[in-house]
Amino acid sequence: MTGFADIKRAIIDALSPDLLSAQYRAGLKDGDAPETGHCAVASEAFYHIAGGKAAGFMPVVCGYTVTPDGKMHYGARRAKAEREMSHNPVRETQLDFMRETHWWIRGPKDGKRGAGAVFDVTAGQYDFSFPYENGHNTGFMQPQQKPSKRAQVVIDRVVQKLGAQKLDAYRRANIAAFQKRTKAASPSPR
Repeated sequence: MTGFADIKRAIIDALSPDLLSAQYRAGLKDGDAPETGHCAVASEAFYHIAGGKAAGFMPVVCGYTVTPDGKMHYGARRAKAEREMSHNPVRETQLDFMRETHWWIRGPKDGKRGAGAVFDVTAGQYDFSFPYENGHNTGFMQPQQKPSKRAQVVIDRVVQKLGAQKLDAYRRANIAAFQKRTKAASPSPR
């Protein structure tokens, strides 16, 4: 049976520089992991392949700031670091800080959407374990719950590699498992 590891590998294989925004494409360096800069589109593709909301999955995003010393700042520390950099009198001679985001998907747990395991397709772009506790649940920019054009390109490439039947079986199994857990977690009517 097809699982997350198979799908993750197929998604990474489906990623290409043409799927990146011009900003991220320009920032690519030799030696970068193939998934670098693709976290949003890769996460969106996995979300839809896995069954999305119907299967209890939830998109998660974390904003962070990278200061010139290479340190990453999250939450309240992020705002403090940005204020300090903005008010630094020698800032003209330093590199500006960079605002970044990282996306991943959380699975369901005990019938609760987005309360379970982390599914991070692009974790390999970091040489450390990403601090997932700093993320917050969100939605993708497609209000109609359909994949974006870029995510659809990735999904089509994954379908071509793994097969529509295997991916459909994976999606249906996730949806069925979530529905079963949701019913089990719901209080019975009196």
